[in-house]
Amino acid sequence: MSNTDAATAPSLANEHEEYIWMQQLQEPEQVKYQLAAWQINPQPDSAILHKSIHSLLQMHMDLNTRYEFTADGDLYKYPDADWTACVQNEQAPQGQVTELLSILAQQHWQPETTPPFLASIISTENSIILALRLHPVLAQQYTLAELIEAIQSSYTKFSGSQQRFELTPIDLSSLNPPTAQQTQDNNTAALAGIILAEFRNTLAEPNMTLDDDFFDFGGHSLLATRVIGNLQNKHGIKLNFNDFFKSPTARALATIAQQTQPVAAAVQAPPEQQAPLTLAQDFLWQAYSAFDFSPIYNLPFAIEFQQPVNEAALQQAFKDLIIRHVGLRTLFKTAQQQTLQYTVPVTELKHYQWFWPSSDSNDATLATEAAYKFDLTRELPLRIRLFKAANGHTVLSFLVHHMVIDEWSLNTIMADLNLAYAARLQGKAPAWPNSVPSIHEFARRQQQNGINQQHLDYWRSRLQGAVTGLTLNPAAPAAENTTPQVAWRQIDFDSAFHHNISAFAKAHHASIFSVFYTAIATVLQKEGNLQEIVIGTSASGRTDPNYFDTVGYFTTMVAHRIQFSPQQSFASLLADTSEQINESMTYADIPINYIQQAIGIPANQGLMFDVYIHIHTNNALNGQLSTPQGAIPYRQILPERNESMFGLHFEIMENQINNQHNLSMIITYQAHRYPTAVVERIAHEVKQLLSELAVQISAPSASQ
Repeated sequence: MSNTDAATAPSLANEHEEYIWMQQLQEPEQVKYQLAAWQINPQPDSAILHKSIHSLLQMHMDLNTRYEFTADGDLYKYPDADWTACVQNEQAPQGQVTELLSILAQQHWQPETTPPFLASIISTENSIILALRLHPVLAQQYTLAELIEAIQSSYTKFSGSQQRFELTPIDLSSLNPPTAQQTQDNNTAALAGIILAEFRNTLAEPNMTLDDDFFDFGGHSLLATRVIGNLQNKHGIKLNFNDFFKSPTARALATIAQQTQPVAAAVQAPPEQQAPLTLAQDFLWQAYSAFDFSPIYNLPFAIEFQQPVNEAALQQAFKDLIIRHVGLRTLFKTAQQQTLQYTVPVTELKHYQWFWPSSDSNDATLATEAAYKFDLTRELPLRIRLFKAANGHTVLSFLVHHMVIDEWSLNTIMADLNLAYAARLQGKAPAWPNSVPSIHEFARRQQQNGINQQHLDYWRSRLQGAVTGLTLNPAAPAAENTTPQVAWRQIDFDSAFHHNISAFAKAHHASIFSVFYTAIATVLQKEGNLQEIVIGTSASGRTDPNYFDTVGYFTTMVAHRIQFSPQQSFASLLADTSEQINESMTYADIPINYIQQAIGIPANQGLMFDVYIHIHTNNALNGQLSTPQGAIPYRQILPERNESMFGLHFEIMENQINNQHNLSMIITYQAHRYPTAVVERIAHEVKQLLSELAVQISAPSASQ
């Protein structure tokens, strides 16, 4: 390692730094920058002054450090090589210098983003003022007097003169404390900066500004969940989903954000071989058992690669994922009426078959793979099989059991697969950007903490006494037989529709999902002359940001009680529905079986809703693998739908392929209960209503 590498490598903070960091965290108003300012005479050469400050920062790199508390429970400091972050150039009339210095004195230190040393060069109409700020976190190593002396000495050396510039100290004792409004404005500006940084990081959009709309840059509800969690977890900034849709810019969100204490990071426990089920897994296991462990909870993902792939590298990349994510190497065993999950040690993976190359797949099909019946007590909960399609392309069947994965996890898996495949093509192991706590660790913590009674009470208060199920117009034709059968149909929308319905949603401070959801509810209300309906949907269940990158089954079913009023406009119903959906996300860690038990619904009565609506946004199964020779695009192959837990299941598919947005909706239905003619009519009316809403946005521009 070179001296430069050693100088910029992260290191543990010392005891004083840890103490000040904690004090800053607990009492930010009491721990402030030390400030001193001097008028420089005669006016210095600006380039040499900057060079002198740069020299100081090169000599003492800890003046430009950032501090981060890691998942291991340690406080690390990271030197930043960009010295310009420590230097600010300001301009002010001579009469406003005192006011500017007062503002500088009140600014807060953000350990993860702001250096503990700052130099402000203030230009007035007839003078240059140099203000230095030093945070107490470095007070043991430096004083402001020593730092200004070092800058002055460097200036003399670089200017080639033996005469040092004169420094006239500015008396800061007369600085007036900022007004309450100034303090609030400063706090709001600081919050806006933190929120913007989280936007940029989450969306990979480094050029976003304070006034850019989160959703215009590819943001959606799952990413909003990540931003909200990270802001709360890292910075103690509290926001909710309704805030996002009503005020989707960093500047606007900063005005309504609440500042609390950051959430303590989860300390990753040593892996243990066994763990209980999570609450969500326990509910799913009960349902899985009720279906006699049939393939109903198989997730048969399939993609087609548009260019040749290296099968050996792909197998090794998937093995990297299985090692990294403990949930993918989990067995489930029941004893004494308790089901536990067990980790398969990495050293024992060779005893399990989970990958089949295309050369071993001649007698298999996507359909036979999808119908495979897992024995989760004896085999890994995933099967990777490659096929050769008739067009010569490679098809990947990624069959995984729902007990160990949800849709959020799929995004993580595909991102990690891309990183691992690129590394294996070069004969290297992947360098993961972070370590991830396991689903088993989460299960143990959840068992220790128990169910959140406040969250359970939220659902009880909203769903007690609700009308369950769905009854349509008695005039609807009866099904031809009562034998369970499932059918499905797909509705496609063009790219112009996506643009217009997005604009409609934005104009009403709602998401595309909320618009579709409300349109479906409106059509069902007319079809059955309903006073209210309970509709189910999916929530990520990840209310703890520490587990955002954990692969596992966290998803919960959320029930919303939609009540209809005579003469209520679509816009009004949309506002009510969107408000309810977004508000409920905070409480979405409670599995539906606990909610139904709390409101008195017997376990043998089944789910309280017969209609289920959810959205697949930015589907991770349409993407590309990175290689040194270029990207390998892949596209999803939709599975056949021949089983369904719900009478009517609406899936909204929102994808972006080749920079082209598209929307479709798949309706899966139990045809023995809802005749095809009825479903066709519902589908037609939903599409017609959505098209009319989209026209409301496009019509004005068309007439101009």
